[in-house]
Amino acid sequence: MTIGTILFAFLFLAGLLISVFYLEYGTVAVMGILVIMPIAMLIFLILLRLRFRVSVDCKNPMTEKDALDKPARATVTLTMENGNTILPVTKGIAKVRYENTFTGERGKMRVRFSVDAGKHRERRIPVLMSHCGNVAITVEKVRIYDYLNIFAWTVGKNFTTQNVLVLPPIREMYLGENRWYNETNEDSDRFSLYKKGDDPSEVFDIREYVDGDKIQRIHWKLSSKTKTLMVKEGSLPLTRAVNIFIDLCVEKRAKKKEREKRYDDMNRLIQGVYSISMFMIEHAIPQNYIWYDNKNELVQERMVEHEEELIWMFQDLFQASMTDRPDELVESFLAWEEGKSLESAIYLTVVSHEDLEQCGLVRDRLEVIDLRGEQFGDEEQ
Repeated sequence: MTIGTILFAFLFLAGLLISVFYLEYGTVAVMGILVIMPIAMLIFLILLRLRFRVSVDCKNPMTEKDALDKPARATVTLTMENGNTILPVTKGIAKVRYENTFTGERGKMRVRFSVDAGKHRERRIPVLMSHCGNVAITVEKVRIYDYLNIFAWTVGKNFTTQNVLVLPPIREMYLGENRWYNETNEDSDRFSLYKKGDDPSEVFDIREYVDGDKIQRIHWKLSSKTKTLMVKEGSLPLTRAVNIFIDLCVEKRAKKKEREKRYDDMNRLIQGVYSISMFMIEHAIPQNYIWYDNKNELVQERMVEHEEELIWMFQDLFQASMTDRPDELVESFLAWEEGKSLESAIYLTVVSHEDLEQCGLVRDRLEVIDLRGEQFGDEEQ
């Protein structure tokens, strides 16, 4: 029942009482109009409903925040088509529910729209989200109203949930591309793009001969063409990827302001993951992301070499559950790592781990990056 229905009911009762006590031509005519009016509105609404189509989709499944402390707009599109060439839809309301599956933020909103006769219209529905994560947006119900708001008719409900990734702004950073190439002496199908090696199966560069070069490295065919001795430089074989541990652990905070600080820490964590990954993708360094999902009690792995794979990784990461126990997290990583050969790794965290480097998580080298430090602190975006 709409407000227009209630108001019209009062008006109808008032007209009925007046026409009973004052049985005159004017009062009877008014009463007749009050009887005909809702019937006409219902007929108009039925005609609109028969030729009205609505759908929901997401044209941009990812959005980036302009700054870490500013909200982002996760947007879905409500597409409407009024096939009636005479009657416009003057009022429609879409009820929308949304939830950030990573942080637990949720809310509801009502979006009003109108569509001219015989027109096709797209109505963007923006959802402001303060924190990074996967925003699940569901249009629960779409209703259109008659011209007096007496009746409402549902034209669509329970549309497919649209997911939008909210990512932080990328921070400019330099990690050193050579530093994170995992060198190996074993056979490999991956080679460094920046550093030469001794593997003759892949040519890194060709240059002129200098004293001290081995005769076996001379490119005889090219040398005969150029009339100058040319030397082949071998490539540096690399292992599969850099292992990057994502520490989904934040300090437990009870008060509202402290919970906001918890979310801010997670924003910094995601910003660090995003920035480092984009840097390594730019320098053709594959990454293997590893995190512990507290809800499902298992360690997840995702390989990333290209931007689309990074998006898929974030979709899975944002489904994970965080923990407030650093010891539980490290113990899970240690159990997962047992028996695996991890030559080097990065550990991204926003929680202090006093003995993390001595715990034996990565036997040869573990680079711990606290993303609350100056490099990722509260600088202006």
